[in-house]
Amino acid sequence: MNPTTVQPSKKKKLPHGRSKNVSAIFVHAGAGFHSTLNEYSHLEACDSAARMAMRILKAGGTAVDAVESAIKVLEDREITNAGYGSNMAIDGVVECDATIVDHLGRSGACGATAQIKNPINLARLILNESSKTLSLRRVPPNLLVGQGAVDFAWEHGIPVVPYEMLISKGARDRYLRWREDLKHADRARQKSNSSKNLEVSQDFELTVKDKECKDTMQRQEFMKNILVDTWGVDQPNSPYSSSNSKAKVICTCAFESNPQISPQLQVPGLRLRSYSPNYGSLHCVYHDNDQFCDEDEKPNNSLLDSNQVDGDILKISSVSPTTNNERTFPVKCKDKLEAESYDGTFSSTNNRHSLNRFFPTKPYARNSYKNLSLVERNEDFITDTVGAIAIDSHGHIAAGSSSGGIGMKHRGRVGPAALVGIGTAVIPADEDDEDQICVAAVTSGTGEHMATTMASQKCAERIYHNTRRKKGGVDTEATEEEALESFVLVDFMGHPGVRGSNSTGALGVMAVKKTPYGYFLYFAHNTDSFALVSMHSNERDSKCVMSRLGENGNLVMGGRKIRTN
Repeated sequence: MNPTTVQPSKKKKLPHGRSKNVSAIFVHAGAGFHSTLNEYSHLEACDSAARMAMRILKAGGTAVDAVESAIKVLEDREITNAGYGSNMAIDGVVECDATIVDHLGRSGACGATAQIKNPINLARLILNESSKTLSLRRVPPNLLVGQGAVDFAWEHGIPVVPYEMLISKGARDRYLRWREDLKHADRARQKSNSSKNLEVSQDFELTVKDKECKDTMQRQEFMKNILVDTWGVDQPNSPYSSSNSKAKVICTCAFESNPQISPQLQVPGLRLRSYSPNYGSLHCVYHDNDQFCDEDEKPNNSLLDSNQVDGDILKISSVSPTTNNERTFPVKCKDKLEAESYDGTFSSTNNRHSLNRFFPTKPYARNSYKNLSLVERNEDFITDTVGAIAIDSHGHIAAGSSSGGIGMKHRGRVGPAALVGIGTAVIPADEDDEDQICVAAVTSGTGEHMATTMASQKCAERIYHNTRRKKGGVDTEATEEEALESFVLVDFMGHPGVRGSNSTGALGVMAVKKTPYGYFLYFAHNTDSFALVSMHSNERDSKCVMSRLGENGNLVMGGRKIRTN
């Protein structure tokens, strides 16, 4: 035997003869925009969640226990959009989603659940109860939504709290701002509809006036022929002209008469300009916020640049972020605040945060922030879901997600955090696989796009099989990094349902692959930032990172390897 050969270290043996694996926990706090001011708070919340989960893993807890405890810590933090302090629905109620999946792929989930402080606990309860048999061959549920989920929690001892207990001061303030923004947007839409109706009435009136103008022309032409005794009655009408007269030809039915021109010379002739919306002395006045402007002074919204604030017009995004449907409403905002452009890009006087790949989930404040730039506001824009992946000492993997959903959502909306294969996925190890490879993935972003692409399941499959999609829809071999990049750019952003959508697809994904050589963490995001923390049982401190996109990038990828021998 060569003395220089390094023998792999043997795993520690447990009393029962089983080998002890390295435990690990991976946590993310959602994809989106994390302000630099709140960066420490987000990472500190993730660090606390990882430490709590690691204590459970070191004490012999399962991966499911670790995931549940980690997400519970995040739900109790107001700074995250999960559990307490989550975004409120359109009627002011907090409804949350959560999922937990074990190493066998079994899951428990709850969606659109109100009055439950920690929805991840309810998801764990549903998972546990789903493995129990029911009488008369009934199949226990693994997903409950709405009032049924609340009743299930009450029946099994989970406290059902008043609605107010889930609402934080920050969430209430956001809700009040967004509600005012919705009112202004509705008024602007109603004003737009009324202006369209006004144009229809103007067109009808113009048609009537055209007929009156023609009749007037014929009558005046007939009278001229009699007065000047030039044209016969049976001759066709022709515009009157005089070589000695330099008078302007004016249509009296459309414009006011000129008192300096004799009535005989005020005869209709060729139009000097096309009919305008003011033709026929129609005079429209627009008013808002006690300020009046005439039609000619009203700004033309279609001519506004996407990043331009002209006069008192501020462009904001709708509640469900869209890039094509623009909305405008008058505000007094001429100091430092600049508008969000329709493609999701934020700009300020001195700084610029590129968010053109991020689907903001919230409308922005008008009056309370009118003297502040977006950078000075230091407000987070995070696309809902938080998640965790854990591997216990038995080598079992588990994953979970939790979310409060998008702001001002419709009551009963079930987000990706409650849907297996969309927000959370686990590919169990095959019984005949000697390496016992398994993969877990959790995602965060625009839930509707994630549902269209089956995001977490597709990501887990790509990394598990080491494949990527090439032209023609054929899969080919690839490394894990290539598979992850292809998943974001091709399977997600290139999906026809995402490309054809009127909102930008935002995605942050965290995946873990367990192999005999170690645990491999992979993450990617096309949002402005992504907060992650990882820790294994041989570490004293966790590894934290706030991954940021940068000015000109469109995708950020990263990873970490944890050795197990």
